[in-house]
Amino acid sequence: MSLTASRAALLHIALQDLRAGKQLLVERLPPLAHAATDSGLRDVIERDSVNARHHAARLDDMSDLQGAPANLWMSGILDDADRDARSHQRGPIRDIALIGALRKAKAAEIVSIETAMALAGSESPAMLPALSANYAEDRAIEAQLAQLLAGIAGPVSAA
Repeated sequence: MSLTASRAALLHIALQDLRAGKQLLVERLPPLAHAATDSGLRDVIERDSVNARHHAARLDDMSDLQGAPANLWMSGILDDADRDARSHQRGPIRDIALIGALRKAKAAEIVSIETAMALAGSESPAMLPALSANYAEDRAIEAQLAQLLAGIAGPVSAA
């Protein structure tokens, strides 16, 4: 196995990882939306699924991202979400668990996009508008999920 030796190569790997994660979301969010009982949560999950498809297309427009390895972090988070959908009672309990899992996915995506944006700043500034658009949409979904959590579970105390 060769070692990654340049920022450009690391950017390409970061984009491949993001693209693989988006593909998993495209495939695996629809059943999670169906498992949600809160209509607002269902709407946010469905919107995120549509966003994931658009984000994947933006990433594909940036670079040839074929041959990406599996995205282990997104796969694991979505495995947890699938388990939550099957193992928690339908209603607020399941919805809260799904929100938690989906917020973990968003947090991982946001950090990964920030890394790609930092690398693109010096290696390929032309990528920044598309990455920034994906970033803004993911941040908006995460904020909506946080708001839904507060509405379904009650306010979160920082104490």
